[in-house]
Amino acid sequence: MMIKKLAFSLLLFVCALQLKAQFNIHELGRKDIYFGIAMGISVADYKLIHTPVHPENDSIRYFKPKLGPGFNLGIIANYQFHKYFDLRFIPTLCFSDKTIEYEDLNHSIVKKTISSIYLDFPLQLRFKSDPIKDFRIYVIGGIRYDFDLASNVKARKAEDIIKVARHDAAGEYGLGFMIYFPYFILSPEIKVSHGFVNLNVPTPGLIYSRVLQRMYSRTFTLTINLEG
Repeated sequence: MMIKKLAFSLLLFVCALQLKAQFNIHELGRKDIYFGIAMGISVADYKLIHTPVHPENDSIRYFKPKLGPGFNLGIIANYQFHKYFDLRFIPTLCFSDKTIEYEDLNHSIVKKTISSIYLDFPLQLRFKSDPIKDFRIYVIGGIRYDFDLASNVKARKAEDIIKVARHDAAGEYGLGFMIYFPYFILSPEIKVSHGFVNLNVPTPGLIYSRVLQRMYSRTFTLTINLEG
């Protein structure tokens, strides 16, 4: 599966190299709309908050989040409305794993991995520096809505799962570098996001869920943007 994803990403990379630049890189005052693709890898976990202690929770001694890997692929729509500012919309398909590690009264370790397939819809504002030859630095900030296609919120007859909500929203921020080539722009970028929607679906009968009061998504992403 991962080989197919990488092969598909490589194909898109080759196609992006054929894109013809739609604007002069030193024409800072020009207003323009242009497009591209975004490919990234990520690590993610949850911020976990313990539920108040109850007798039925005594079977779990402690729990903690563990980082899990992810991969994403998106389409960039960029509107340059000012010589230093862009508005960016980047619909993205994201595969992500997050793990929670539990220890019971017998000191046995149980790891629960939650696999998600997200449709992400981030809206970002980007501020760019003046160019230094064919190079610019930028910072980004924005909000993002996530829809989890693999959510198990409707799962039944399973006592050992953690139900995760289908909808999420997050704030995100980061920085990157724009490197101009004759026919495309290469932009490596690092980004951090913090969810502000409680993803835990309280279900008293689920032994690994009832000890959680709230859980929020956290993601660190390294992205390569290719824009025409």
